Amino acid sequence: MKLRTSLIIATATIALTALPAVAQQTTTTETTTTTTTVKKGHHRYVYYGDHDIYFAPETKVYYWREGNDWRSAAELPETYRTYITRGGVNIELDTEKPYERNEWVIAHYKHHDRDDE
Repeated sequence: MKLRTSLIIATATIALTALPAVAQQTTTTETTTTTTTVKKGHHRYVYYGDHDIYFAPETKVYYWREGNDWRSAAELPETYRTYITRGGVNIELDTEKPYERNEWVIAHYKHHDRDDE
């Protein structure tokens, strides 16, 4: 009978020891990460290097410099229109604001032949 009592006590001890683990609630924390992907596509422009004027054919917007500031509009001011009567150079940039890459454009395209010549 001692053996039987010892088995019952051992079983009860194991069950009681495991009971808090079973009774304990499990809390699961889920961490989600939001990733913002900025898609850098290519934007096409016609660059008129003689006066640093850009034209975006898709949006039909001109970009030009007035003093130290850049301007943009669907039409050029009348005083600038004579500068784009002849063709420019077709270029692609990774920005919607071509003046952000103006130094690079000048270095690579300022003195290139125009596409139509």
